[in-house]
Amino acid sequence: MDTPRTVHQINASSPGTEVAAETAAALAAASIVFKDDDAVYSEKLLDTAMTVFDFANSYRGAYSDACPFYCSTSGYDDELLWAAAWLYKASSLPTFLQYVVDNSSLSYVISEFSWDNKHAGLQILLSSLYFSGETSLQSYPAKADAFLCSTLPQSSQKTVTYTPGGLLYIREGANMQYVAGSSFLAAVYGDALAAANRALVCGSSSSFTSSNLLAFAKSQLDYVLGNNPLERSYMAGFGRNPPVQFHHRGASIASIRVSPEHVGCGQGYVDWFHSNNPNPNVLTGAIVGGPNSADNFTDFRNVSSQTEPTTYINAAFVGVIAKFVMNLKPGEHSLTLF
Repeated sequence: MDTPRTVHQINASSPGTEVAAETAAALAAASIVFKDDDAVYSEKLLDTAMTVFDFANSYRGAYSDACPFYCSTSGYDDELLWAAAWLYKASSLPTFLQYVVDNSSLSYVISEFSWDNKHAGLQILLSSLYFSGETSLQSYPAKADAFLCSTLPQSSQKTVTYTPGGLLYIREGANMQYVAGSSFLAAVYGDALAAANRALVCGSSSSFTSSNLLAFAKSQLDYVLGNNPLERSYMAGFGRNPPVQFHHRGASIASIRVSPEHVGCGQGYVDWFHSNNPNPNVLTGAIVGGPNSADNFTDFRNVSSQTEPTTYINAAFVGVIAKFVMNLKPGEHSLTLF
């Protein structure tokens, strides 16, 4: 398919702070992963992360001022704090610690974690460091607590909604990203609370242990993989009755090996987008946007709010699944789902 793939850049005269800061955060996190196995590469990642963060912080400008699509609505303060938090975790340099301390007032309480809004994630990351002894981060745990207290279905301070079948529902349009993000953070915060021998207290009438947070994450994962009113999986190629009409060009248009003729962008819409047939290519492992607030799901590729897969849905779910894999006992090779 000959859709233009135009490459753009950000620079000092046309900055995009969200993009640069998120890149710095990713590089810093990756440096931690490689630190023990490839110290040279890890150091290169960390050095580059610092350089990119300096650029993001020095040349500030909203990416949304220039982008025509996928614009951020939360600004760039969260990405800068997110990057500084990861840089401090990766480097232990006081410069980055001071940044997140001095700018803590910019991180507000919210009930979602998504590609656009990183506040809940950075609050939980910094709270974990506080529990480990970094006392200057004392303002963050209350915000992390508030995020989970607003999210857990049994919390007396819950502000989010759930479908009748038990799925966290924030808003229409790739709602599974919020399910994945909240589940992932619940699992991460559960580990932090357990290590600190703490519980999550929500008001005067509800308290949650690490096991409770993990059970919440498991309930959401189970829903996605088939324990729901429709008894269907929302992951391509997995479980019972998974979606077959993903809103995804590569999956929807036949391979050049099968259909070698040229397919223009307009022809893709005419011949493939509105087809009633299943996608010719199974996007194995991808998770769709998910059902609506009533647990209903329309498996048709033009209903993009429900059938579109995204990297930011799958990324967080990989973290959730990794946590459960870590909990497998010796000799176990698969997860017990619902």
